[in-house]
Amino acid sequence: MGRRHGSTGLGHNGAPPGTGGRLSHGADDPTRGDEFDPPALPASTSPLPTFAEIPEVLRQVLVVDDNAVFRAYLRGLLAAQGFTVHEAANAAAGLAVALEKRPWLILTDVRMPGEDGFELCRKVRSHSLIQHTPLLFLSGWDDYKSRYQGLSLGADDFVSKETPVRELLIRIQLVLKRYMELGRRGGSGAGMEGQLDVIGAPGVLQVCHLTRLTGVLLAEVEARQMTIRFREGEIVGASGDGHYGADAIYAFLAWDQGRFHFAPGDFGGERRLEPSFGQLVLEGCRRLDEARRAAGTAAPPDPA
Repeated sequence: MGRRHGSTGLGHNGAPPGTGGRLSHGADDPTRGDEFDPPALPASTSPLPTFAEIPEVLRQVLVVDDNAVFRAYLRGLLAAQGFTVHEAANAAAGLAVALEKRPWLILTDVRMPGEDGFELCRKVRSHSLIQHTPLLFLSGWDDYKSRYQGLSLGADDFVSKETPVRELLIRIQLVLKRYMELGRRGGSGAGMEGQLDVIGAPGVLQVCHLTRLTGVLLAEVEARQMTIRFREGEIVGASGDGHYGADAIYAFLAWDQGRFHFAPGDFGGERRLEPSFGQLVLEGCRRLDEARRAAGTAAPPDPA
């Protein structure tokens, strides 16, 4: 099946020496998840990578795996690096948690009862609220066909559960780097800029909100411009592209390209735009997904 052997990784005879970690596969039943005996963290002269340079706002991860022992193992590994870890035992629950918590990284198994990780990836990439969220497959089934399918669906990486712990953490670091500069500058907002096709309009608004910025977010694509004003992370005004207030936010959330720049500054006196930040973003993404479905460019809605 193309699985690797002899590595010092998370399991399947590839645990670090002396740790006893083991991963076994449900080979007779592809819908069954893997069984995992967690290894202890390896004692090594090479320290594990540190995530101190990754802004705290970006250290939010969702782990989707039907194996509770493996989820607990990853929870401990990532929590030790300062991550807030959310968990789900299947793809459907994973999508629900992703939409509620909006993590900055999703780690998912491939083979799970019910919908598999590939279907979860499809739904994440087709939902405007979370479509730019980095997603890594972390699977016991490491064969070329699975890797190709996962990456072709838009996953950022496909990692074997036999991968050494240190390499796994480095791969996570690399995936988060595309957001790192944005998050680091988000502390004051000074000089925060980037491309919307990398982080997505919802992601930009979320950074401004979570880091409680005060100032103006300016976005531009071709001849179109959008101005969104923030006070302590709350939206107090928006205009551009022929729209004002909440309608301007809904219009901005549909932008999938262009540049943005944040300029700090307090404008005084303005009240928070209604509805609340969360409701604005959710409603805007709902409208966008509805428009995409009507145009036949998105997957059909999930059954209630």
